[in-house]
Amino acid sequence: MKKIIAIGNAIVDVLCKVDDEFLKHHSLFKNSMSLIDQDDAAKFSEFNYEKISSGGSAGNTIAALAQLGVQSAFIGKVGADDFGKQFIADISKSGVEFLSKDFHHDASAKSFIFVTPDAHRTMCTYLGCASQITKNDIKEEYFQDAAILYLEGYLWDSAETILALKKAIFYAKKHRVKVAFSLSDSFCVSRHRTEFLDLIQNDLDILFANETEALEMASNYKEIFKYNPDLISIITKSDKGCEVITKEKSFAKPAAPIQKLVDTTGAGDCFAAGFLYGLVNGHELEKCAEDANNLASKIIQKFGARFEENELKSL
Repeated sequence: MKKIIAIGNAIVDVLCKVDDEFLKHHSLFKNSMSLIDQDDAAKFSEFNYEKISSGGSAGNTIAALAQLGVQSAFIGKVGADDFGKQFIADISKSGVEFLSKDFHHDASAKSFIFVTPDAHRTMCTYLGCASQITKNDIKEEYFQDAAILYLEGYLWDSAETILALKKAIFYAKKHRVKVAFSLSDSFCVSRHRTEFLDLIQNDLDILFANETEALEMASNYKEIFKYNPDLISIITKSDKGCEVITKEKSFAKPAAPIQKLVDTTGAGDCFAAGFLYGLVNGHELEKCAEDANNLASKIIQKFGARFEENELKSL
């Protein structure tokens, strides 16, 4: 089996239980991701937290893939602080090869994830050095034995990192590596819609989006195919499951049943892991979607966005 490489923001998650009034008081929109500065990060750090664990969208996806037995690697940037060292330790423990060897002089990223009683999560992220991935971090040798390159849309907020991602896409195409991309967040789509459409048209083989993000791209998201008819689009629809759209066929898969919804953090990340796991193992798209729904259903029944060491061995 060939490996999957993910490039993403290396972030440590700080999970806090809050009520809806807290979100209103801080002018936060439920289920959104907001970027915050160092002062806000210091203020939120004073709150009581439930759990601290390594996160980041692509980081969560690649960690789950490694736990499922897929050869996995990650490119990201951390500082030489406790948060950065924890991120490397956690992702390495999952079985992922951490390819970015150099520490950055700025602080590592942290994301404050506020979980309301309805299990929905709202994120406030201090990016620190996470978005400072450079072209020097991307080496052609990484792609010579890869099957899929997985990128997250959150990275499109840094001009320097965009250049690094374009270098990665160049090497991926050169070595016939499929390029998969997550739209990440509807506000992210609204900021970078033109650039994302260009990616879809020229570079992508696989696109992940939830329904809100897809509708931000196009009022009828099936119109995305006029930009790239060879694209595999996977649209997640929360408790309604997902829809897979290709030029040959479109189909829906219902969500897997759950006993109790605890925390939706990481649902999309683990969904992507389940789907990519199926693709790299040569499964039909219907089976890939089923695997994705199953993995997403597992993560939302626990607190946090990553599985413990032995939780996926039964799958």
